[in-house]
Amino acid sequence: MERKLPPPAWVRPRPPPPQREPEEPRSQSFFSYGFFSFALVVGLVLGLGASWAMGPLPERNTEPFQLKQQDRNHYMIAIALEYEHSGDLHRALEKLVALRPLGDPLQALADAACELASSDYINNESGVKALRMAARMYTAQGRSGCAEPLLPAEDLPDKPAAASDPAAPLPSSTPPPTKTPSRRASRATATLRAVATSVPQRTFSPLPASTFCDTVDRAVIEVKIVDYLGRGIPGQRIRVRWGDEENVFLSGLKPERGTGYADFQMDEGISYSIDMPGASDALRADLTTGRCYTESGRESLKSFRVTFRADS
Repeated sequence: MERKLPPPAWVRPRPPPPQREPEEPRSQSFFSYGFFSFALVVGLVLGLGASWAMGPLPERNTEPFQLKQQDRNHYMIAIALEYEHSGDLHRALEKLVALRPLGDPLQALADAACELASSDYINNESGVKALRMAARMYTAQGRSGCAEPLLPAEDLPDKPAAASDPAAPLPSSTPPPTKTPSRRASRATATLRAVATSVPQRTFSPLPASTFCDTVDRAVIEVKIVDYLGRGIPGQRIRVRWGDEENVFLSGLKPERGTGYADFQMDEGISYSIDMPGASDALRADLTTGRCYTESGRESLKSFRVTFRADS
């Protein structure tokens, strides 16, 4: 008998084929993805609709200079109303400067009043009164605008007319002899009148000027207007004069340099004097730029620092 030899050891039996797991029906997978997409779209639509119905979120932490032009105009009129009741010109100017106008903040108030006076803002009595208060504020500081002629004339109380009787006797300078004048009738009656008063003008004293040499700020007069505690005061008029010319500008128009800061660009070979018109005498020393050298040895033009401090 033949004997069957076993297969060699290097011959291995073929493993059975792997069994595949049963697949899920495609219709069920398609239905789940489609339902999820549909629910997502419906949720977004409902969320947007609800937010639109409830209105946008209120704007918070908005700086005054970030307001729109129309809102800026109303904000400046509100500042004028506050000044009418408080009389604090310093605080009112600080708020006007916080709006970061391109030029004079008081002139910006006059322009805002002009723009509102040209609109339906004056169709009601409250708007007319507000613009009159704003006009009183900027005209008292030497500014003008087009709002004044656009405002209606202010109604003055009519004086009561004396009743006349043609049959009554003409008044005589002396009383009748049969009537004895009483003491009460002979006394003069005092009439009280309200006199409009203005906020007293602050006075300032110039401190000695100092010099500095810088390659960036060349031939510049840096001015600081401060109170007696050293805090900056915006909106103060500063005047620089040379020869027959002069230039008047305001403090606080560069808030990044300080609320009481202002500067003026000098020309070489010209002598300048500086003061605060109506509030301070001129600095005794005239300011003239010239060649100077920085600490690093670089050549530049000399600059000055001037401080006006409030007397009280």
